[in-house]
Amino acid sequence: MTKKTEKINQKLRQIGKPLGINEIDAIKAKRTIKNVIAIAIIGLLFGLIGWLISPGGPAGYYYGGGSIKDFHLLLRGLF
Repeated sequence: MTKKTEKINQKLRQIGKPLGINEIDAIKAKRTIKNVIAIAIIGLLFGLIGWLISPGGPAGYYYGGGSIKDFHLLLRGLF
């Protein structure tokens, strides 16, 4: 492990001792927090892309809806 990672892990162990968390659970908690943050960032990116693409926000899809011909062009192999 790198010195920085070892330093962070040592700090997590120190914080976890008064809470009754052992070393392995402290390291797993770090991994879980990283995953939660990554999923939140990906969700925000998808939301931002959707906001930029949608015409007029969520209501824009209602007022600017496609016709059946548009779906036929999109899915012509299935019709």
